[in-house]
Amino acid sequence: MSIFYNKFENEELNKAYELLENVTPLSCDCGKLCANKCCKGSDNDGMLLFPSEKEFFENKPNFKVYYDEKSDCDAVVCLAPCERGERPLSCRLFPLFPYVEEENGEKKLNVALDVRALGVCPLADSKEQLNRKFLRNVRLASSVLLRNSEISAFLHKVSKEMLDLGPLGK
Repeated sequence: MSIFYNKFENEELNKAYELLENVTPLSCDCGKLCANKCCKGSDNDGMLLFPSEKEFFENKPNFKVYYDEKSDCDAVVCLAPCERGERPLSCRLFPLFPYVEEENGEKKLNVALDVRALGVCPLADSKEQLNRKFLRNVRLASSVLLRNSEISAFLHKVSKEMLDLGPLGK
């Protein structure tokens, strides 16, 4: 049983971290398939930070926090290999993303392949090859995150931008 996170003042973010602590997209190290491409961002292509994560990562060695103008959000780049337990939420979710769309005034959640994973992640071809427990926990974590109004607004905003890049991954 994993310990409950208390890294953040945000209860939903802590719970999402907990749900994603011990699950990965594959039962093996998926980084061996692509030489860890998703961990090798440049100064302009890191992982987006969820609300409340910036303060945590800007004081961590081996991480560089910057403002990503394309997405109008804070993002982080790894400067060296990191411990799995120190990864930001976007890394824990990758290659998936919780898309939030509004339908008849209600927010609708759809966990799908992250359009930004195309061309980077060999797992982006199909969700079918992903570990079932990983898929389940990403869905659970995403539902928990939606309960927080600040994170819900963040997901809605990022979802709109990502949907402009292309159709939802299946």
